[in-house]
Amino acid sequence: MKEKRLNLKLFFWVLWFLLVLCLVVKSAIADELNISSNKMEAFDSEGLAVFTGDVVATKPGFKLTCDKMYVYYYTDPAGKKKVKKIVALGGVVIRTPEWKAYADKAVYFKKEEKLILENDAKVWYGKNLIEGDKVIVYFNQDKSEVFAENQGRVKAQFLLK
Repeated sequence: MKEKRLNLKLFFWVLWFLLVLCLVVKSAIADELNISSNKMEAFDSEGLAVFTGDVVATKPGFKLTCDKMYVYYYTDPAGKKKVKKIVALGGVVIRTPEWKAYADKAVYFKKEEKLILENDAKVWYGKNLIEGDKVIVYFNQDKSEVFAENQGRVKAQFLLK
């Protein structure tokens, strides 16, 4: 019985962690993003900008670093360029004042308001940690999922104080 209570308590801690993560990540991804890198290539006819080498993307309270970033965009009827999708590859690190995440790949889908962290994804909120092969954050639904592949396991570490 004591073991069931502990498992239930851990389940609620994981659920709370994922809901808070959704809210924090959602606020960090919105608005304008400034990107710098060693090289940039633009393929306007394809709606693609490629940033290579020491890529740093920032906005107030948000910083993403990686080796390479693909920004897919379209031009709206008013002539403004709008982001469709961002793909960050190689040593992806995302930091805000409240949380940080590491992965080998991160994909953000603007229309769906969805972020996918892949390949050894780790997310910290304070001292709490969630890790798996894939972490998906659905901002519009305030929902997150963590997956393990190839019979691996999802791991969670929570400070219960």
